[in-house]
Amino acid sequence: MSDNPPDPAQIDGADFFIGIVASRYNGELVDALLDCVTKVLKQQGVRERNIEILRVPGANEIPYAAHMLSATGEFDCLIALGVVLSGETTHHEVIAYGTAYSLHSIGMQSEIPVINGILTVSSLEQAGERIGGKRDRGAEFARAALQMAWHKIKLVERLDALEDEKKALEDDDDDEDEGFDPKQLFKNN
Repeated sequence: MSDNPPDPAQIDGADFFIGIVASRYNGELVDALLDCVTKVLKQQGVRERNIEILRVPGANEIPYAAHMLSATGEFDCLIALGVVLSGETTHHEVIAYGTAYSLHSIGMQSEIPVINGILTVSSLEQAGERIGGKRDRGAEFARAALQMAWHKIKLVERLDALEDEKKALEDDDDDEDEGFDPKQLFKNN
């Protein structure tokens, strides 16, 4: 991740519904990340009752829970939170790639933005820097969720308006066709 995040957009989250799926594995780290996320969401106006937190065993289980939450259609954005520490094997890479791919797929299929807040780090020191340290990734994830929730709502409104316009044009075409009798084509022959 970059050390050069965008300036935070000032978005009022009062009407947003945010779902958070957080891993229990590396619990203290994830709890701290979750605290950072919820703090910023609330500072930006998201009501506590509009934030649903679902805890799962580990990062690998996050995509399933995110998929199921997206299927409810109740959320403007989902945030996936976890901390994966690299170890002696490549298991952390499998988890990082698998969850990233799955979370992207969930967002595209459900049309609900999903913020991938699963940190993959090499050490506890790196985790600490990214959770409440000089690189507050929790705040970044929360701000990204707010911006994407705003975009989702605006784009859905736009698509709904286009659909209404298309329907109105189809209805106009149907009205014009109602008075047409195909037998009239052959009447003069």
